[in-house]
Amino acid sequence: MIASPVISTILLLIFFLGITYQLLNYRVNVFGVLSIVSLIIYYVAHILNDESSIFSLTLLILALGLFVVEFFIVGLVLGVIGILLLFLSIIFITEDPAFYSLVLLFILILVLIEVGVFVKVKKKKVPFWKRFVLTDATDSESGYTSFDDRSHLVGKVGVTTTPLRPSGTVIIDDERIDAVAEGSFIPGQVEVKVILVEGTRIVVRPIKSDEVNH
Repeated sequence: MIASPVISTILLLIFFLGITYQLLNYRVNVFGVLSIVSLIIYYVAHILNDESSIFSLTLLILALGLFVVEFFIVGLVLGVIGILLLFLSIIFITEDPAFYSLVLLFILILVLIEVGVFVKVKKKKVPFWKRFVLTDATDSESGYTSFDDRSHLVGKVGVTTTPLRPSGTVIIDDERIDAVAEGSFIPGQVEVKVILVEGTRIVVRPIKSDEVNH
């Protein structure tokens, strides 16, 4: 039977290892598809075997709902809660929660090994982690600079890429930098000079053409 412990364990292995590999890659791949299919088969098998309960199915629905919400709201808490609810749903949809708790513990160890190999051996970044730590919009590869020490920017000339009302973005030495207008407004595509740096606050003012030529 598909709902047997052996087959169910195989389905769970395919799901967790497959979905982990999918999250470790930027594009949808066959492992991601197989993981979803295996989870569907797992639930359908236990439902047809009359092992399901309203409690376990409710946990599944709540978990999926949290995953959807987390997709639109950057953060870690909702995703973690969703994973915990999914674990509980997988365990309590069966007739032997204790056995499947051990199965999930074993699979969790394999998942951690998989992630460790991916990051350490292959020297690759974890795409989905960027959403949690907000590095996708502020790392140097995206054209942003560090906020450690900006004093060297004083006197630098750049161009506004967005209107400053009074804050916006400027390009200085091919780097995108958040800046604040000295006045109340500076249009986009205007040459500006950095006149003040206070911590992470960078103040700019428009410059005249004769200043640039000089």
